[in-house]
Amino acid sequence: MYTVIGSPQTRAIRVIWCLEELGVEYDLKPVAPGSDEAKKYNPTGKVPALLVDDDVIIDSVAICQFLADRHGEMTYPAGSIERAKMDSWVQFAVDEVDQPCWVWSKNDFLYPEGIRVPEIKPACEREFKRAMHGLEERLGDNKYVMGDTFTVPDILLGQCYGWAKFCGFDIPKGRVEDYFKCVCRRPAFIKAMKTRKAGGK
Repeated sequence: MYTVIGSPQTRAIRVIWCLEELGVEYDLKPVAPGSDEAKKYNPTGKVPALLVDDDVIIDSVAICQFLADRHGEMTYPAGSIERAKMDSWVQFAVDEVDQPCWVWSKNDFLYPEGIRVPEIKPACEREFKRAMHGLEERLGDNKYVMGDTFTVPDILLGQCYGWAKFCGFDIPKGRVEDYFKCVCRRPAFIKAMKTRKAGGK
């Protein structure tokens, strides 16, 4: 049994989606980021965290990859060419797609008003647009980023899709939008979103 620490309105939704894809049981402990409770699991107060037996794993990317590796799904063996290519997609999702959404959000509503820099938002939009061009070029005719196999970076990119729409970023029509819609039609994603709307399980 796993316990997810974090509100499903945060990146914890990635872990919830991953667990739903794997079909394994889990508990959800909604905890607000930055709270004293969150700092019990991560000194920075960031969520999510995952309780595994008597240990704790932090960071949504590390958690999802751990779960995929442990259950032998949505991943490839370490040391294989396929794993290296998949890891490259993970880095793309984090560095190129997540990053402009995160910077935009911090300067829109997360930072205290006195330190927000609204002027940075156009730069975030520009970076996101550039990332979408890269996504289209790299994706080609693939159903998922690794071809016909759904893997961890598809979860990361799918979560960023909803986040980008919240930020008001343009999603290119055609191949990119079709990819995102395909990812978000997966039954596990739909179950995860029901958990999010309910605020917990």
